[in-house]
Amino acid sequence: MRSRSVLRPFALVLGLAAMSALPARAQSLPPLPAPAASFEVGSLHVDRFGSGPMTLVLIPGLGCGTWVWAGTIEHFASDYTIYAITLPGFDGQPMTSRRPLFDAFSDDFWTLLSSAHIERPVVVGHSLGGTLAIALAEQHPDRLRAVVALDGLPVFPALATATPAQRQATAAKVAAPYASFTHAQLLASEERFMQAAATDPALATPAAELIAKSDPRAIAAWAQEDLENDLSPDLPKVTVPLLELMPYTVSPSNPYTQAQSLAFYQGLLAGAPHTVVEPVAPSRHFLMLDQPDTFYSALSKFLSTLQAT
Repeated sequence: MRSRSVLRPFALVLGLAAMSALPARAQSLPPLPAPAASFEVGSLHVDRFGSGPMTLVLIPGLGCGTWVWAGTIEHFASDYTIYAITLPGFDGQPMTSRRPLFDAFSDDFWTLLSSAHIERPVVVGHSLGGTLAIALAEQHPDRLRAVVALDGLPVFPALATATPAQRQATAAKVAAPYASFTHAQLLASEERFMQAAATDPALATPAAELIAKSDPRAIAAWAQEDLENDLSPDLPKVTVPLLELMPYTVSPSNPYTQAQSLAFYQGLLAGAPHTVVEPVAPSRHFLMLDQPDTFYSALSKFLSTLQAT
């Protein structure tokens, strides 16, 4: 569980994107399947896979692209239609000048649903993507079937008790250095972090190379908005089922038990009336890569309950 009391600037920027991540297309992961179609909707790049009756929309975390869902797409595409979104500025996609980014994203997301005739999808988001999924469910729960958030929360955990002014000040301080990074600086920074944070340190370089395909200005801008925002007041509007998957592992840097971590996550999501928080252990932030079979099982079980309603 991420620290609730110690703010480490580097982890605050990348904790929503790469903490203990395994890289895409590692030997333990299948290659990304070829999409049936790829297209743009506003500032969003969208890849479509599969052709099942229920639709999943996948939103990756900070600095990541569709590659992070390779195993998920491989596992679920035979039974579901999947739309995988890449946010502007990530994974080689151009950045947008529209602000706020959260509002631009939601506008384009609802346009995607209308233009592609997507009815009541299940939105699955990791980290920043999970936070965006919760924001969508607060806006138009009637247009969604459910939300699944993988370590994505309505407020950044370390800033859960901060005032708006404190969140804004911290967000600006964290984002500032990354906004001016060159590609080489971002790659070096990512690799240093991944060497300490990845489950297998040997995977640090390929993971860093994938994340460093993103525009560092985009990483800074998205991180700043994510750290500033607190979606908690509108959680009662999330009237669809919400599954929060919480990573947990024992480590010297984590003084909390699994029960304490679970209670903390449940507290952050207490306003949403139909929320279930499930731990995935042992795993860290990229739980779908650390424990793919456990993740697939949890998601499959959740989806089966939706099919019955």
